[in-house]
Amino acid sequence: SLRDTERALCIVNVKRDARELFQALEKSRDEDLFHLSTSMCPAHRKSTLEEIRGRLANRKPCLVIATQCVEAGVDIDFPVVYRALAPLDAIAQAAGRCNRNGMQSKGTLRVFHPRDPRYPSGYYKQATLLVTEMLAQAHGDLSIEDADVFREYYRRLYKLASIEAQK
Repeated sequence: SLRDTERALCIVNVKRDARELFQALEKSRDEDLFHLSTSMCPAHRKSTLEEIRGRLANRKPCLVIATQCVEAGVDIDFPVVYRALAPLDAIAQAAGRCNRNGMQSKGTLRVFHPRDPRYPSGYYKQATLLVTEMLAQAHGDLSIEDADVFREYYRRLYKLASIEAQK
């Protein structure tokens, strides 16, 4: 489970979920538990990231609960990444934080369905629902390494966007 993982990143969809998950884990983990979201001022986020990178470099326990603010432009490398169900491109970005530097023989990405799903509105929610539909059709097995999966995802997403624009 997430609570027992030595070094892991968990990315959720909204700040409220990040805060609630962080608070739930605070009782069992303290100095190795970190929170990152856009609720933090940039200087605080930067110093927290520096501390996280230091712990990871020294292979110390480190559990980070974050929003999607870590998915693009943040160079961190975890052996395990948990990602709340999200648009396929966001899941692929999260995978880019997993064994990024090739330090393990393999990294592990675990996509999970939040118990009480909350999503930013508009595109994000619509794209996440499309991923849910595609997962059901693929019996829970979509590969983010398969270009055909992304072609189908974007084809269907653009079709949905076109239908919305016509309303």
